[in-house]
Amino acid sequence: MNVLTKIICPAVAILLLFPMAGNAAGKERAEAADYSKQGKKPVITIGDRPSSAVIRNNQAIVFHSEKTGRKSPDTGKVRGRPAVRKTAPRRNLNAIYILPKGYKDITIKGKAQATKKQAAQLIAANNRQMGIGCSIGEIVNLYWEEAGREGVRPDMALSQALLETGYFNFGGAVEPWQHNFCGLGTVGNGVKGAAFKTAQEGVRAHIQHLLAYCSHERPKTKLIDPRYDKAHNLRLQKGLITKWSGLNWTWAMGGEYAEKIVNTHQLMLRCADKEPEGMWKDFKKQQKELEKIYEKKMKERYKPEKHKHKK
Repeated sequence: MNVLTKIICPAVAILLLFPMAGNAAGKERAEAADYSKQGKKPVITIGDRPSSAVIRNNQAIVFHSEKTGRKSPDTGKVRGRPAVRKTAPRRNLNAIYILPKGYKDITIKGKAQATKKQAAQLIAANNRQMGIGCSIGEIVNLYWEEAGREGVRPDMALSQALLETGYFNFGGAVEPWQHNFCGLGTVGNGVKGAAFKTAQEGVRAHIQHLLAYCSHERPKTKLIDPRYDKAHNLRLQKGLITKWSGLNWTWAMGGEYAEKIVNTHQLMLRCADKEPEGMWKDFKKQQKELEKIYEKKMKERYKPEKHKHKK
């Protein structure tokens, strides 16, 4: 009897354990299938860039990662903790952004596809109270003039500026008085970045920085981009970037930076080709006020420290 008990009891225990494990696995598969059938997907958050916020009804899986230090694209140095790229399942970018076929081959240099009026329409739809000392029409003209002189695509360069500044609403580390339209020198940790006295200088510096990335030739205008030489020397060492898609992980530490620029440009192409109301509003008074703020801020920024000498 004792022998039978020793044999039967372990056998029964094994039979009881196996179904339990099988039921648990089956339950997990059933829950996963039910989750998939219901189409439950968390709404994606693409960051605080305005062009990515335009498409709000699309849904996709969000992959979160730890905060890392921001790497300066001009020097290659990392501020704070070194950035670590985490491998994640491939995202369907076409479900998030408006991306034309072959968008990765769009070159930084070239002619505009969008018109000035379409560009103005996009700005007006997102910001009618320009705070940069010039009108919508004037900032559009500046991009067409400065970029056109250097052979850079003005509509794409302006799309990048709209992305960087939130359609000139700013609200981040850069302030309107700085006329910094492309994030020059904003590498995190409270660094304010470059500043320019007028909107024209800001646009010119932006175009010059693009040239530092994509061309062996130096700008045709007087160099005012403070980071041009560092950026250009780095690109000469590592290779020029001639396409907008190459700005991912270089100009900005993000793998979808170029997609956001292209998305903004596609929104521009969808705008009506006619002047928006208030396109040529007078901002001369505001411009003078911003110039005063600029001069004051620059004095404060570069004010020499006073050392007290003991008698």
